[in-house]
Order: sequence, then C-alpha cells, then structure tokens
Amino acid sequence: MRDRTPESALKALQEGNKRFVVNESEHPRSSYEQTIMAKGIDQNFHAVATVVACSDSRMPVERIFDIGIMDAFVVRAAGNVIGVDQTGSVEYGVGVVDTPLLVILGHTNCGAVQATIDKLYGSKDDLTPSINAIIAKIKPAVLSVLNREDGLNGQSVLDASVEQNVWQGLHDLFMQSKLVRDKYVNGDVKIAGGVYDLHTGEVRWLNEKKVAVTFADVQLKLENKVN
Repeated sequence: MRDRTPESALKALQEGNKRFVVNESEHPRSSYEQTIMAKGIDQNFHAVATVVACSDSRMPVERIFDIGIMDAFVVRAAGNVIGVDQTGSVEYGVGVVDTPLLVILGHTNCGAVQATIDKLYGSKDDLTPSINAIIAKIKPAVLSVLNREDGLNGQSVLDASVEQNVWQGLHDLFMQSKLVRDKYVNGDVKIAGGVYDLHTGEVRWLNEKKVAVTFADVQLKLENKVN
C-alpha cells in the first residue's frame, strides 16, 4: 500500500471508507501471513497515515478505512485529545515512521465531548481527576462553539463541538510540537480533519483550509509568547 505522496495516502483512506460504507470492504493485508511478515519488516515501508482517533470502541480505525496490518500508525485517546503522550506518539508517527499523512479524527455522539458539555451546564457527576483532565482539553472547543453560535441546543451543540474539537486537537498539537509544525510548513506531511458518523460509517472530511487557519493562529500565539 505504501505510496510516498500525501495525496495518494488520503485518497486510499477515502476510497477505503467508501467501500466500508457500502459493505464492500476488501480487508486488504489482514491475513495471518501479513502478521508474520510484519515481524521482520520495518513499518516505515508500509504505514501511510498517522491517525489520531477517539478510543471509542465503535470506531475501529483500520476497518472504517478498509486498510490492513502496518497501513496506519494509530494514536487513540478518549475524545481524541492531544496531551504530551499523544504528541510524542504523533511525532513518532510522522517523524520516525515517516507517514506522509496525519489525520485527526473525531466521531459523532462522542461521550467525552458530551461529558464536557454536561460539565459546563452544571453536571454534578463525580468524575475522576484524570477524566476531568480530558474534559479540560475539550472545554475550549465547546466554549468556542457556544460563544460563536446563537440558538444551538442539544444535539446541535454536540455536533458542532465534536467538529470544533478536531481543530482544538490540532491546535494543541501544533502548540506542543515544533516537529509537526516544521513537517507541515515544509510540506512533508499533509494534515486532514474528519468526523466519523457512528450511524452511517461514513467519514466526513472537514474543510482543509481550517488546517492553515489553525496553524496561523498557533504561530501568532507562539510569536507573542517570545515577544
């Protein structure tokens, strides 16, 4: 599957998802023989994408993109949040495994995003400090939605917040990783955002221009820090 161009990597994921949605998955490179082969082959020659995804069990990354063993370097965390561990894992994916594509993937009806919304609306649920740390990372995305959108409520707040949380994750990644910033600026990695629909199986790819907007926002913040 390995192709060095970011465009062909993204196309492979898009076409795989189309097959998955219409129940025509090919399950490529998924045999036991592929597993045996993986023991002695560097993943650099095969992995085409680093994918940051939510830990939700309803979102099996390799299956929804109809890809196989060694095709993707997958980083998962509840709410697809980006902390130090996730940043280090992404840096390994794009810097060491050298994938030409980085995908930040949220999903509809995300429980971590909903918990964040509930917390902002005064939920008294007793959550652990570690779960609250995840909520703290998602909170800016939800606040951004509530501050810019009038008349949203219920499901519409959740839907908009899930999408904004993809960009929040990318924002946090850019803030924390000079390696990712440099790879992006030099054109060594293409970055895409998407939202997986739990009901249809389809990945909705987000506006690519938002990647550049997020990067510019981070650059301004970093420059102001220095100055």
